[in-house]
Amino acid sequence: MKTSFSFLFLFSFLLLSPNNSVKAQATTDPASLPVFTATNAITLDGRLLEVDWATNVPRMMFKVGGTPSGNIYTPTSFVIVKQPYRDTSTCYVRFLRRDTLLYFGLDSDDKQVCRFDWEGDGLFMKIKNSQGNDIEYKIYVGVVNNVPQFVYETNHSNPSLAGAGVGYAKPGTTIYDSTNTDNGYSAEMYINLKALGFTTVPDTVTLMINIFDPDNYSLGVPPWGPNGNFAKQWWGSEWGGTYRKLALRNVPVPVELTSFTGSYRDNNVALQWSTATETNNRGFEIQRSNDGENFSVIGFVNGRGTTVEPQNYSFVDRNISPAMSYYYRLKQIDFDGTFSYSDVLNLGEAPAMDYELYQNYPNPFNPSTRISFALPKDSNVELTVSDLLGQAISTLLNGRMSAGKHSLEFDASGLSSGVYVYTIKINDGSSTKVESKKMTLIR
Repeated sequence: MKTSFSFLFLFSFLLLSPNNSVKAQATTDPASLPVFTATNAITLDGRLLEVDWATNVPRMMFKVGGTPSGNIYTPTSFVIVKQPYRDTSTCYVRFLRRDTLLYFGLDSDDKQVCRFDWEGDGLFMKIKNSQGNDIEYKIYVGVVNNVPQFVYETNHSNPSLAGAGVGYAKPGTTIYDSTNTDNGYSAEMYINLKALGFTTVPDTVTLMINIFDPDNYSLGVPPWGPNGNFAKQWWGSEWGGTYRKLALRNVPVPVELTSFTGSYRDNNVALQWSTATETNNRGFEIQRSNDGENFSVIGFVNGRGTTVEPQNYSFVDRNISPAMSYYYRLKQIDFDGTFSYSDVLNLGEAPAMDYELYQNYPNPFNPSTRISFALPKDSNVELTVSDLLGQAISTLLNGRMSAGKHSLEFDASGLSSGVYVYTIKINDGSSTKVESKKMTLIR
């Protein structure tokens, strides 16, 4: 967050349709998905190391038989090209935008990374340019000079301007190793929207995406070898005709904390915070610390779920102690358990409070009431109850008390109706303070 939770990481259950309406949960074969803006530059190395790639925002999951949930959306259509399909890998496709560059990130757990004929593990895509014409982009396992490697391709008339792509074999992965022990691959690709004829960032782009998953094919072995199997899935259609959209502009940040403030008020701390938008927000856990490092939970405030309207929240931390430092932070929690912390709010040292004897509550009362008082420092305290003639009835407290606010219950079950007086005598070692208040018992 700006004063926010670096809040691209706190998002779930958002789907922007082409008219920018908001839906509440993931679906199969969504018509449109939002693309969030990367907070930092992306290094095109295929490894997806930037924090923005780890953000819990809407993404596609290409897995035969996969189930949509949370921010994970799935395509409907697939085909098993070569039975039996054994590996059943999962490939997540994420989207980010930075200025006029539209990024695609692939993360697969494929146990056998290879190529079948001309179709290799990776992404095959068509996207429409500003004139409505299809432009092809690919980042997939290929072979260059008999060396298996990831290949980036486009049929754009100016390939170097149109974009770029890099694939990465994860540690433990050997391309064309047919032992089913690979650890998968990742890849990054970007498209230059200017090269597609867009002079400004469009509201949406239209595209279709294929993810191929061939397994157990080796160099020099016929494509229909005895162990080969192959599945592919597509979002939209396999090679055109049916398209999907990515929403690129005016996409709300999932939970954007626009302010987080606090102040000392009497013997309490009043906290306030506001959000611009929320998605899948279960609520905020309020945490407090006296050293800025070790935090404990002191409360919870429910969120508004999914909303694009600004929201205001507040919480009061009662009965703080004077001359101690107080730090606060918010832990925002999604319904799926995803969470993130706000920046730490440092309020400094709590101001010293005055000696104070509060009016009992309730008053009048029957048969018991609560008597409270505040101490700015550790003191010897005597608290007594008497009648209007000054005759002692009860000693509620006589001893050493720490600085802060204290409360005691007074039970008048054995007394008759009338007005009584409670008196506090405070000695802090350098001075003595005496104060009395009246209370009324009604039978």
